[in-house]
This record gives sequence, C-alpha cells and structure tokens, in this order.
Amino acid sequence: MNDKVSVQVVTFGAMNFAMQQNYVPLVRSVTIKNNSDEEIKDIMLKISFEPEFAKPFTHRIEVLPPHTEIEVSPVNIIVSTEFLFSLTERIVAQISVQLLCGEEELVNAGDNIDLLAYDEWSGCYIMPELIAAFVTPNHPAISGILKIATDYLRKWGKDPSITGYQSRNADVVKLQMAAVYAALQSKNIVYNNPPASFEKAGQRVRLPYSVIEQKQGTCIDLAVTYASCLEAAGLFPLIMIKKGHAYCGCRLEEETFADCVIDDFSAIDKRTVSGNEDILLVECTDFTAGEKIDFDRAVKHGKNNLSDSENFICAVDVRRARAEGLRPIPQKIDSNSICGYDGTVDSVSDYQAAAPKKLNRSGTGVIGYEESSLSRIQIWERKLLDFSLRNSLLNFRITKNALPVLTHDLAALEDSLADGVSFSIRELPSEWTASLRDARLYEIENENDLATNIASEEFKSKRLCAVMHDEELEKTLKNIYRTTKSSIEENGSNTLFLALGFLKWYESDISEKPRYAPLIMIPVELVKSSHNKGYLLRSRQEETQINVTLIEYLRQIFELKIPSLDPLPEDEHGTDIPLVFNTVRNCILDKKRWNVVNTACLGQFSFGQFVMWSDLRNRADELMQNKVVAGLIDKKITVEQEENPLTVSELDERIAPDDLAIPLSADSSQMLAIAEAAKGKSFVLHGPPGTGKSQTITNLIANALYHGKSVLFVAEKMAALNVVQHRLENIGLAPFCLELHSNKASKSSVLSQLEKSLEVGRIKHPEKYKATADRLKAMRVSMNSVIDGLHKKHESGISVYDAIEQYETCAEFKNKITIPQEVINTVNDDRIEQLSSLILSYKNSVDGVGDIVNNPLKNISLTEYSIPLREKLYSDCVNLLNLYNNAKSCIERIFGTFNINAELSEKSIKNILNLCRALLIPSAFSPSLILENNYNAVSQKLNNYYESICNENREKQEIEKVFTSGIYEYNCIQALNEWNVAQSSWILSRHSKQKKLLKEVATFCVMPNAVTKENIINWYQRLINFNKLHNDNMTCGNELRYILNELGSDFKQAIYKTDSVYNAISVYNYNEIRTILNAFKNINLAQLGNDVNCAENYILKWNDFSDIFKVNIDNEQSNNWLDRTGNTLNNISKNIDKLYAVTEYNAKREQLANEQLECICNAVESGSVNKENAVDAFRCNVYYALALKYISVEESLSTFRSNSFEQTIKEYHALIDEYSKLTVQELVAKLSSQVPVSGSAGASSSELGILKRAIKSNGRMMSIRKLFNEIPALLRRLCPCMLMSPISVAQYIDPSFPKFDLVVFDEASQLPTSEAVGTIARGENVVVVGDPNQLPPTSFFKSNRIDEENIENEDLESLLDDCLSISMPQMYLKWHYRSRHESLIAYSNMKYYDNKLYTFPSPNDRVSAVKLVHIDGYYDKGGTKQNKAEAEAVVNEIIRRLSDEQLRTKSIGVVTFNIIQQNLIEDMLADGFSKKPELEKYDSESAEPVFVKNLENVQGDERDVILFSVGYGPDKDGKVSMNFGPLNRDGGWRRLNVAISRARQEMIVYSTLTPEQIDLSRTRALGVEGLKGFLKFAGQNRNIVIPDGKVSVHNDNRVIEEIAKEIEKLGYKVNCNIGCSEYKIDIGIVDPENPDSYLLGILADGENCKNSATSKDRFVLQPDVLAGLGWKIMRVWTLDWLDDSARVIEKIKSEIENAISGKNTKQKISEQNKTQNLEFEKIDTSTQIEQTRQRKYETVDSQILGSSESFYTAAAGVEIQKLMFKIISVQAPISKKALYKSVLSAYGISRSGNRAEVILDGILGRIMHSETSDNGVIFVWQPEQKPDEYNVYRVSEQNGNRRNIDDISSKEILNAVIQVLSEQGGMQKFDLIKESAKKFGFTRTGTLIDTTVGFAVDNAIKNGKLVVSQDGKITDKT
Repeated sequence: MNDKVSVQVVTFGAMNFAMQQNYVPLVRSVTIKNNSDEEIKDIMLKISFEPEFAKPFTHRIEVLPPHTEIEVSPVNIIVSTEFLFSLTERIVAQISVQLLCGEEELVNAGDNIDLLAYDEWSGCYIMPELIAAFVTPNHPAISGILKIATDYLRKWGKDPSITGYQSRNADVVKLQMAAVYAALQSKNIVYNNPPASFEKAGQRVRLPYSVIEQKQGTCIDLAVTYASCLEAAGLFPLIMIKKGHAYCGCRLEEETFADCVIDDFSAIDKRTVSGNEDILLVECTDFTAGEKIDFDRAVKHGKNNLSDSENFICAVDVRRARAEGLRPIPQKIDSNSICGYDGTVDSVSDYQAAAPKKLNRSGTGVIGYEESSLSRIQIWERKLLDFSLRNSLLNFRITKNALPVLTHDLAALEDSLADGVSFSIRELPSEWTASLRDARLYEIENENDLATNIASEEFKSKRLCAVMHDEELEKTLKNIYRTTKSSIEENGSNTLFLALGFLKWYESDISEKPRYAPLIMIPVELVKSSHNKGYLLRSRQEETQINVTLIEYLRQIFELKIPSLDPLPEDEHGTDIPLVFNTVRNCILDKKRWNVVNTACLGQFSFGQFVMWSDLRNRADELMQNKVVAGLIDKKITVEQEENPLTVSELDERIAPDDLAIPLSADSSQMLAIAEAAKGKSFVLHGPPGTGKSQTITNLIANALYHGKSVLFVAEKMAALNVVQHRLENIGLAPFCLELHSNKASKSSVLSQLEKSLEVGRIKHPEKYKATADRLKAMRVSMNSVIDGLHKKHESGISVYDAIEQYETCAEFKNKITIPQEVINTVNDDRIEQLSSLILSYKNSVDGVGDIVNNPLKNISLTEYSIPLREKLYSDCVNLLNLYNNAKSCIERIFGTFNINAELSEKSIKNILNLCRALLIPSAFSPSLILENNYNAVSQKLNNYYESICNENREKQEIEKVFTSGIYEYNCIQALNEWNVAQSSWILSRHSKQKKLLKEVATFCVMPNAVTKENIINWYQRLINFNKLHNDNMTCGNELRYILNELGSDFKQAIYKTDSVYNAISVYNYNEIRTILNAFKNINLAQLGNDVNCAENYILKWNDFSDIFKVNIDNEQSNNWLDRTGNTLNNISKNIDKLYAVTEYNAKREQLANEQLECICNAVESGSVNKENAVDAFRCNVYYALALKYISVEESLSTFRSNSFEQTIKEYHALIDEYSKLTVQELVAKLSSQVPVSGSAGASSSELGILKRAIKSNGRMMSIRKLFNEIPALLRRLCPCMLMSPISVAQYIDPSFPKFDLVVFDEASQLPTSEAVGTIARGENVVVVGDPNQLPPTSFFKSNRIDEENIENEDLESLLDDCLSISMPQMYLKWHYRSRHESLIAYSNMKYYDNKLYTFPSPNDRVSAVKLVHIDGYYDKGGTKQNKAEAEAVVNEIIRRLSDEQLRTKSIGVVTFNIIQQNLIEDMLADGFSKKPELEKYDSESAEPVFVKNLENVQGDERDVILFSVGYGPDKDGKVSMNFGPLNRDGGWRRLNVAISRARQEMIVYSTLTPEQIDLSRTRALGVEGLKGFLKFAGQNRNIVIPDGKVSVHNDNRVIEEIAKEIEKLGYKVNCNIGCSEYKIDIGIVDPENPDSYLLGILADGENCKNSATSKDRFVLQPDVLAGLGWKIMRVWTLDWLDDSARVIEKIKSEIENAISGKNTKQKISEQNKTQNLEFEKIDTSTQIEQTRQRKYETVDSQILGSSESFYTAAAGVEIQKLMFKIISVQAPISKKALYKSVLSAYGISRSGNRAEVILDGILGRIMHSETSDNGVIFVWQPEQKPDEYNVYRVSEQNGNRRNIDDISSKEILNAVIQVLSEQGGMQKFDLIKESAKKFGFTRTGTLIDTTVGFAVDNAIKNGKLVVSQDGKITDKT
C-alpha cells in the first residue's frame, strides 16, 4: 500500500432487483487522485465482489498527472439478474477495490453493500422513486379490481368505462378514483402496522397481487396497490410518504411534475387547495376491512396528512418515474391462483360504497386556447395578448405589488400629476377603522363620504392615503419599488402605473364574482424621499394610456366596440378623465351589473405588448413579405448559396482596410461578421459570454452607416442597449443615433436628441484616410507574406516551418551526409517516411551482418536468398577451390617459363594467357617482324607484298591460258609502238604492218586467233603491266627476304600468328619482349598448352561463379588476383552460414542505391554516421535541404530580418491606432454631410419645419409616433441609427415608416419570437445576436405568482432558437475578452462551448481565480427559504472590500439563485450601508456600483469581482433537497452558464452545499449536474479542467521544445503551450520568486501564429490582450533560430533579465473603449458650399458686335456663330429664347422677329448641341452634357443677371427641388415649389413659378424620381 494514490468509491449502499432492472448503477463513480508530484502511468483498476453477484470490473488509465483527480464514470458493472431475483432475505456483500501499477499494488480497499430481497424497498434515503417499480399495473389481479370498479360506476348511474383522462373532466377522474377505491374496499383487506421508521430503512413490499390475494398489507402495501390500479386505469398516481406513514394521490389532469421525487411540501399543498384541486390525496387505510369510510372522507383524511409540513418527506410521481425509465419489476405470477381470479366482491357487512360528490372548483377561471389549429402568426398574437384572467389588466387583484389609494377626485389627481406635482404616500389615517382589505379593494363605496373627506384633506397637503396600515404599507412600497427598479433595469420598460377608474364586469350573466379591469394608466415612479425615509409618487411625464388590452378584449369576446381612445382625449391639464369614463359607460349600458368605478390603485402592469399584438394583427400580409419572417412562419428559410463565400482566413486577402469602416478594435471572427452583414446578409451571430458582442454590434452599425445604410438596433434589456449606445457615443456617433428604449421614450428627450443632431454642423473629411488605408494594406501583405511563406505547403506538401520542425528533431546530424538534389526535388512527407523506413530496414540489415568492414562475405553482392541457392553457392565454391591450386601452379609456371617477374594480378594473368594463346597458334611467325620498330608499316608492307604476289600469280594463270611462257620474253612495248605507227600509215602500209605484228604474237598463242586486230592493243598493255608487276615483286621480295624466310610458306597463317603475338606481347617493354621471344625458342609447347588450358578453365569457372553469385573482389587490397580469388573462396566456404544476413544487407543497400541514397550506406560503412542514427541523419539533412530550398524561392523569407520585421509590427500597430481615429472622423464627416445646415426654419409643411416647430413647442399636441410619421426622410438623415426595444419599435415606428436596411437584435436568446417579428419586418436584413447557451426568454418577471422552486413551462421560445431551427446562416464570435483570468471562463468553455472559445491565459494562470468558500449554515427550506449564513458572508465581504482602499477599486456584483436570497442580501447590505453611510456614498458614485441579482436577470451584467451565493443547501436536519429552483428546469444549465461567466477578475462562491452532497442519481437536470461540476472546479483552486477523466495532451512542437530546453539550461523553469483553449502562449518562463506566475511569455511563429486568421489578430490584438492581462511578451522567429540559435537564446536571456529588473514597475495598461473627447475640424458652411448641388451661374459678358443692320448681313454670320457657341459653352442648359435674346442684344436688337429667328436657327444648326423640351420651351445643351445625369442647379450671385424661372430647365429645377428635400425633408407640393424657387433667388411665387417648378416636380414624380406619400408629402426617392 502507498499513500501517493487515493481511491474513493461511491455506491448507493444497497442494491436490489428493482434497482438492477431500472439501470441503477451498483457503483456510481470511482475517483482516483494522484497525491504525488509525479505522473503515474499504466494504472489498472480492478473491482471484485463477494459473493459473486456481479462480474469483476477492470479499467485501464494510461496516465494520471500529479495532483490530479480523475473520475471513472460510468462504472459499467454487470450484475447477475438471477442472483438478485432469487434473494428472499437481505444479505451483506463485499466490494473489493484494487489499484495496480504494473506489479505494484497501489491501493487495496473494501466496502460493504446490502443486497436487498427481491421485494424489498430501500427507503427514502436511497432513491425513493424506486417505490414506483413496485407499482405493477399489468398484473391480472389488477384487471379484476378494475372490473369491479366498472360495476360500481354502473351502480352509481355513471358511464362504466374506465377512460383515464380522455374526458378532460376532473369529476370523471374523481369518479374513477372512487370506483377503484370502492373495488378495493370490497376486498376486505386487513391493515397491518408497518415496521418502525420504514420510510428511512425501507421494508419488504407486498406486491399488489399479494395484497389482494392475501387480503392484508401495511400502509405502503396499500398505497402501492391503489396506485397500481389507478395507473392501470390510465391515471397518474402519486405515492405519498410522511414520517411513519404512506398513502396515495392522483392527478386530476393529465400533467406530471418536473421530477419524479417531489420533496417540496408546498408543491403538493398548493395543488390540493379546496376549490382549486389539481391533486386528490387518498388515505388508503380507509378502504381496509371494518372502516366503512367513503371516498370523500378518505380524500379528506388524505388531505389531513398534509396538516404538518414537518412530517412530510416526499411524493413519488409514478408517471414521471416511468418517463425516466423506471419500469414495474417483473413478477412471479402463479397462473393457477391468479389467472383464474373471478373478480367477485367480498362481503363488507351491509356497507355500500356511495358515489363521490362533485368537485367544487369555483375558484378557478381560465380562458384556454387550443393552439394546434392556429397559424404561426395567431400563436404569436396570443402570446402577446394575454386574455386569461391571470392578466391584471383584465382581472386586477390586490397583491404585494399593488396599493389601493384613497381619492376624492380622479380628474384632479391626474391634472396635478400632469402638472408635475409629487405626492407623498402615507398610511391609513387613525379615523379610518374599517378593514377594507378584506372587503376586496373596490367595494369601498359604502363609506364614500368618510373616504372622500379624508382623501380631499390629504390631497390638499400633497399626500395620498393608502388603504393599509404603516407596517404593511412600508413592506408593500418596498416590494413595488424593487419590482419597478428591476423591470426598468432588465427590460427597460416601466411597469408601474397609477390606474384611474376600473371597469367592473362579469364573465357571464350568471357569474356571481365581479372582475375589475383598470381603465386609464398613468406612468408613474416611486422615488425614495430623502427627508422622511418614505416614498414620493410622481408622473414620469410619459403618455397616459387607455387599457388597450381591455378594449380589445371587450371587442373580441363581448363584441363591444368602444370608440377610439388611443390617444386619450385631453383637457387643459392632461387627460379628460370624465369624458373617457362617460364614453365607456355609454358602451356598457346594456350590460347588466357592469359599471365604471371611480377609484385609484398603484400597481404593476405590463401592457406594452398590446402595440406589438396590434402590429401583428394588422400587418400579417406585409410581414410575410420579409424573407426572415416568412421563414419563421414556414419554419424554413431559403438561403442563396454564395459562389465564393468569404472565410475568416481570407479576410486580409479579400477585404481592404477601407472596404469596411471599423472604428473599434475587431478580431477576425468579429470582422467576418461585419463583412457578411455589409453584403446585405441575414444571419445568426453567436456571442458567448465576454466575446465582445456589443463592440461587434457597434462596429457593425458604424460600418453600415458608413455605407449609407440605416440601422435599427433592438435590445429588450436596457443594459444591453446602453452598452452599445455608450460605445457609439465614444466614437462620436451619438448625434446620429436616436435612443428610444421604453423607459426613456419621453418627447422631451427625443426632441433633445434630434436638436443635437441638427446642430452637429459639417465635419471635415480627413485628408490621410485613403493613403493610410493603402499603407495598411501594403504592410499587412508584407507581414502576412512572411507567415504565409513560412507555413505555405509546397509541392511536396511540406512547408518551411514543417521542414524546420523536423530538422530540429535531429539537428545534431546536420552535414553528416549530403542528400542528392534529385532526391530533394522529388520528396514529400510520404516519400520521406518511405525512405526513412527503407533506411531503417537497411540499419536492421547492418545489425544482422555485424562488422560491415570485415565482413567475410563482403565480396558477395547477392540480393536474393534461398536454401537451394546457398547450397549451390557452397558446392560451386568448393569445386572452384579444388581447381584453384592447379591453376595457380600453371600460371606460376607460365610466368617462370617466360622469365616474367610480375605480380599475379588479374591483368598480368590475362596478358600472359593472351600471349600464350597467340604463341600456341600452329604456325610459324616472325620474331624479327615483332622486334621491328615500325611494326605496323613493315607488317603492312608484307601484306601488300603478299597481295601483289597473289595478283601476279592470278594474272600469269590468265595469260598462260592464251600464250606460252615465251611471251614473257617478247618486247611488247616495242610492238605496241610499231602498232601505233602502223595505225597512222596509209591503208596498204597499215594493213601490211599490222599483219606482220599479228603474226609475231600468234607464234606465242596457245589458242589460234586469240589475238586479233581489235584486241591486240589490250593484250600489249596487259603484258606490259604484268612484266612491271613481276619486276616490282622481285624487288620487294629481295627487301623482305629475311622476314619472309621466318614466315615460311604459309604466309597468311604466319602473318596472323605474328599479329596475334605482337598484339599480346605489346603490353610488355622491349626487353621483356626480347626475353619472351628468346624464351619461346626453348618452350615445351605441349606443357605450355596444358598450363594455359588449366589456367583458362579456372578463370572461366571463376567468372561464371562471380557472375552467378555476384562476387566482386575488386575492392580487395592484394594485387595478387589469384590470392584474392582463393581467399574469397575460402571465406565463402567457411562463412556460408552468413549468407542470409549478407543478402538481406545487399538487398537493402541496393534499394537505397536505386533511390540515389548510397550516400547513407557510405556514411554508415565509413563510420561517419552511426548506423543507429542513419534515419535521423537522413531526416535532418533532407529537411534542412528542403528548408533552404523553399526559403530561397520565397523572397519574403530569403530577405527576412527579424529586427526590421519587428519594427514593421510596431509601425503597423501605431498605424492601426491612427487609422481607427481617421475612420471615426471619416464616418462622422460622411454622416454630418447628410444633416441639413442649421439656420433655415424650413417650410411650414417640410419635415425640417415640422421638427423645428416641435422642438420649439416641446412637442405639444404631437406624439412621438406622429412626429416620426411626419418626418420619415429627415429622421433617416439625422439619425440613420435608432436604438430601441421591441415594444418601442411597435409603439413609435409606424409600419409605413421607410424600412431599415439592417435590423440588429442583441441578447436574442432572451427575446420571444412573438415580440420580434414586427421589428424584423421593419428591415431588409437582420442580424440576430445571442447565445443559445444563455438565458432563454422567461415569464419570470411577468407574474408575481411564480414558485421559484417549482417553475413549470416558464421558458418561452426565443428568436435565437427559432432562427437556428430554420437553418438561418450562422456566424460565431470566438474570442473571449471579459475574463482577466482564464479560470473564470474555463469551466463554462469546457462544459458548454466544447472548449472552442478563444480564451487567453493570464500570467498567474497556474492558480485559479475561482474560489469556493464553504459556509457553516443551512438553507431554511420549509420556512423563509433563505440562507442567512451565506448572505452574511457575502455582505461582510462587500463591506470589507469597500472599506479597503485598494480592494474598493474592483467593482463588485452579487449573483444568487433566487429572488428571496437576492432580497435578503439587499436588505442586509442596506443595513450595512446604514451603519457606514460613507461606503454607500462611495458605491453609488462609483462607475459600477454593487449589484445584487439572481439567475434570471444577471445576463448582460459583469463586474470585476462576482460573489456567488448558492443559497440552496442542507436544511436544519442536514437533509439536502435536489430541487435547486430554476436549475432543475430544462434551461437550468443555461442560467448556470450565465451566472458563472460574469466575473472579470475574480469569483468567490459562497456555499453551505458541497459538491459531494449533490446526488445526481436523484435528479437528471443538466443544470444541477453543471452546478456539481462547477463547485468541484471552484474547490480545487487550480486552473485545471479535465472533462470525462481525460487529460489533454498537446502536440509536441520541436522548435518550441528546443528553445525551452535551452532556456532551462539558463536555470529557469519553463512551460510550453500555456492555456486552456485553442489559443496558446508558446513558452512561459516561470518566475523564480513566484512559481505560480510567469515572468515572461514567448510567442513564436509556429502553429499558434499560423492559426491566427489575420495580421491584426496575430501581431496586434493577441499581444494587446496578453499585455492587458499583465504578460510581458517577446517574439521568437523560426528563421532566426535556424540561422543562429545562440543569438536567439542571448536575446531571450536579455529579455528575462529585463523582466526581472522591471518586475516591480507597474505597467500602464491602456483601457479600450475609454470615453474620448472627440473634436473634429468643422467646415464653415456660411462661406463654402459643401456637398450640395448648388453652383454659381456664370454668364458671358455681352459686348456690342455691331448695329442692328449689320446683324442681317452675311458677314455677321461668323461672329454670331462664335458668340452663340461661347454662350452655350458657358451658360447651357439655356432656353433657346434666352440664347437668342443674348445674341440679339449684342447687335442692339431688343426683340426678335421671324427674320432674325430664321438666321439664328440656321446658325444654331451649324453648332453641335442637344435639345430638350419643357412644356414647349426648348432648352439648348452642350453636346457632352447628358440631361438625365445633370445634377446641379445654378444660382446668380447678382440680381442683374438672374434668370427668369421659365429660362431654367426642369432638369436644373429638379436638382434644386432635391436639394430642398435633402435639407428639409418631405413637404407638401406648394411648400416645395416655394422653397425650390427660393434657391434661384425668387422670394415670391406666382403663376409662372408655380407652373414651371410644378412641371419639374410633376415630371419627376411621373418618372419615379420623387415620391408622394399618403398625406401628400413629396420626398426624394433616394
């Protein structure tokens, strides 16, 4: 045994057959903790059992880190069903647990467990719900009871059918219960007393069939039996358990509880209230023998069991247990005794069971709706408009949040409030003695006189008298104040109203109970009074409203049409109260007993949803036109697939800096969302806690405004809207954003905002904006190219970084080998792995051979191996060895014979044998010739001589065939001459001479007539040639006589031999040749021949042998070839057993050689690389070569210099900051250009005029909605962004208002869809921002009747959930900024976000900022439901922190699980502040005061320090309920997620509850499971989150590891890959003085850097966030490390030293989004026309060109044309009339005539121009001017050259019209004409102006350039 490991085994302590059948684990969990400082590997857990009622269990754990706890769960132990089924008595079994590490036993422990009998229940302390397993409705005996029950129903005259809940009638359900009761009563069952404390220890349970058969049972037996019958009847029974007793209950309606075990007494008690029963309780002992108690009395007795809540233990909901998988246990049925059961009724003396009474349910009145047949819009309508009697607007009741007020005159009270009078509220006067509260508020008319007198006197003193006493009043006012404050904070809506007048109405003519509905609602507020600690009531100066819900209810339900009272009629002070009341009275004259009651009450009302309901009701068709709303209705949405969708990694590449206007810092996930919204897309934006939702929304709005779009930002919670509003204000956009949330919707505030917008002036555009954007783009391209180049995958699939990473794994082998470039050019990862595998195989083959250098078989290069091959090798080797000695002797003898002293090299042997073979040719040869210096020439001469002799002999033979030998003596030369002479003689002489010569030759002829006159010359010549040849041969033969004699007669053979000998002997020198030739004379040729044959035979066989077996002896050191062959043969014969290894080696070597990697083999065989390192050496050098290759081709890498790159980063950072400021100025400049220049009052009907009058009169007689309807175009220009709540949208934005380009919802997870659709339809596109893992919409604050611990169906559908359900496109914000310590978000990230949030570690992340403080106290479950101990601890901590000068700088928030605990802490804190008022003053004046909130309303809030009070825990008796209120609901885990993610710097959890006390077997709520895990996490005080018992191991990064190793050599401890999420700091250097903190962080350019999507992410945002968290960061570059690692380490060392020296220096951290005083340079609009259409009207100076007479001359034409051209060039467009008039004036002609016009028309025709016609008036344009695109109007600065209105083109007039509309907004036509004429200098209008300008306006309307609204106003379409 050893204590370094501990094991905790959690079991139930008991097990029975029912538990096993319902999958209850024998062992719930096994927790193994490593208490040591070292990790333990390969642990084996073994669990065994004695007796063997279950199979042994084993579980292997690979690694257990130090000080880490791993939970093994589930522990799947297979329990023997047969064993448990057979148990008839309880036995004790043992569980043994062993923990082994190899052979070492770490732990050996044991524990006992009770194995219960087959029919034994384990009691309430171990899964009480298991009692449901004994409820067995399917047994035949139960069927018999139901048969008897049907007889009773028939006997009572009722329908005998057992129908369960099918009738939907509670009385029918009660009848069935009574019938079953009577049937069991008829069985005469005897009651047995149960064993003592059975509810704790459990007991044997008689199953129902046994009770019925044996006719006896204890209370639990009877309850189970009755429940079995009820379940068989289709009803939902409950088993009720209290101390010492059990009984039964049943639901009257088809409903179940949220959990199968209900341990809350109130949850049962309130469902059994008389008159409102939901459950009937039945005392089952009442149906036993002899009792004679009817069913109604049994129900009464059952209800009496609840009289003492202290004795209540729990109830088990059988139906709910079935839903959770608890099945009835299989039964041992005796078919003989049971199946034959006949259902007979036993006699019960003379008692006859009576039918039960009907239920009295007069207290309930609910109007229900069947929604299944309703459309989606109708369902939304119903949710918005609550027509049930729970709605206080229809059925007002006195609650703790309502206060009846005595009044003498309602109208006077309303007038005073409208005039701003404040009233104090006092208690009931002493003279008022009646107990009015009991009389139900409104029946006070009996004492009207007294009430009136008192109220009148108090009213004069500005006091209102409440109808309650002082203590009750104080409590009620406090509740009202708190509820109102909470509603305003959370929903932004005021719910406090003073109701004046109530309608007294009845549901029907026969209804007895009156209902009261308020009529007039005055928005009021309660203000704490400073001087008397009371409260003041005053008007909020918002619009008084009629109860529109009541008006609509009366219309729909009673068809009462009340005239429109919205808005309410007014008198001189405010609302005309009497008129309203009389109007209502007139409408109800025909309704009996209905009346209007003149009374007042202060209460909480929520009727803002009516306007949204009206919105849906009246615009259903219009809603469907919006694609998102249509998708929500149809439950599907069609999204067009983008061809090339933008991804986060493409942002830098595809989005230029000036494509988006983003004034606030934005990470890549935010940027992507902004870019997608800019494309006009609708999508869901997931925003987990702290991911910068509000900042993203601010940027999204700013970018939309920059691109000229209008935005509607919607948030239901005021806090969410305020955050965005403040951010917009901080960047100077406040004047262009109109905030109109519900609680600030006063006309004065709206008008004030609009007035500020009008006064904003013109802001100058920044000059450097575009240039800075271009520079930014260039810089990020440059920076990205380095990172992209480093990580770019090349054709090999390998990046530079990959190559360096791999190189670093074996860098010590650099340059040990040189990899051929051909290999480098063809490798990839797979190829390298293949080659590495091949090298490894080679290395293994080397191992097999052993000593490669001295390997005896090294000369064999065989690569194949087989046993036959080996045997052949050995055989041939031995045979060859036998030839070796003879061959050696022969060769040595040959060398001796020729006296040659040379080594017996292969060459020398080959030479001598060649010589011998030549000498042995059987022929003579010429030694003399061989010794000739000029052998080749002499040899050639001999050959020529031989050829010539042969030719001579052949010719001689031919001659002698014709002639005798005497012919050779004949002088042929002389004869030929004579023949030639004769040929030239005259004919007779010629003939004579020729004849003579023929006759001479004929004497030598052998053949007669062979020589003729024709051929004699040829013969002469032939004989002459022969004689010459013969003579030449004789001469040559004499010269070569000596050699010819040596050659002998066989010249050819002899010369061949001589050549052969010569060629063979040439390799020797002259002396050796002479020696050899001399020695040859004495050689025994026979012996020589034998020796040669022997030697050649050996050589031949050796060559065959070496070829076959690939033997190579060239590398042998000896020159004696014979010795080398002999030695080789000897080695082979003696080491043949090594052949297998050698061939394997040869094969691998050959493979490497084929792959051009013979260098590896050479390096290994030469010893320069150890064979063990061969693979590493290859990988090192191949990856290094790849890195160098790829670096060389990437210019950004080859030219990389870290110093200049880091300087670029600094410049980039600074430039981004500068560009953000420029962006703000550019944005404000753009928006300001849309605002009309101040000064003009505007036309009376113009939007500007309307607005200015409204501002001046403070909006009197004009509501906000009406104002907006009057100025839609101007409002869009002044405030293109509006910030509103869904209610205020419906209330103030008319459906006809121009649609917004973009609607943005925040906190959409909390917004019901029904409240959002109207807003969505007011926009073109929508961005839905929220988090599905946070709070859903809840009705928590919409009712005062909610039981926090038993909330059912309170969560509503949310807009976010619905948008996700229709597959709306989704975007995700991933960077978490809120938590200043990663542990604050770590649990939430792991549990609810799959660890996908991008969180950042803090320098002290080795410890946790989440702490659990265990409080010694209890939860007062049955009483106050408070946990005072926790509350005291929380308040004490708040006081302590606020009292400390340093601690108080951190803001504080408190989160509780429920309102009760929240109120307790608020009260205790108020008491604490009262004792130390200076702390309250400090807190109230701080930027973030202390808040105390609960799970339901804390979303959206955050503080530096969060104090968390769990509240729930053990009660006084130590009993822990598994009911944690909201956490037990389906959305409970969402609430927990919100609560635990609110802290920025620290969270302290105060809890009387420990995680071990939370029993997950008793609840399946995910929220409770999450709470247990969170408490466990908080308690470990380490920042470790390990899900599912698995330890996360990060991939190794070799470069980082190598750097870390070098840093450790400097003496510092380091950690790598620091962080809990995907984002990691590569290296952290631990502070030697504070091991829980890091001194320095190092960021490399590896995977973490590559995974950053943009240059801004990696080089600006991430370092900024880390610096903000307190990190000192430096960067290390991979290329630097590759180049000179020592230089890098030196730099790191220097940074560490700097960090140590500067550790105590406080770093000033810049706060993001700090409020800025933005001042922009403005443009002087009085002197400069900026961005308007107005231009100066230029004219041509008129000079006299001639007289009127000269005009008509031909010569004037040229001058006229020049002038006309000049006028058109300057003044066009110009009317033809004005043009002609100007020309004629130059000639002194004042009026034109037909003659002049003809001339002018002709000249104009010669000038290029274009013409338009306005109502018959022709206008002349320059040819390059395009009338339809003309966009200016011209104004004369001097009255003298002002144009007539009809001389101005309609195109030009239209531009002035558009300018007017842009300045003043839409207006009526008459005003538009007037204002447009003013632009041209006309102060008055007349018929001509009206006609001319009117024509331009009408024409523009006709062409769609201007739009006329329903009220006649004209607006610009743009």
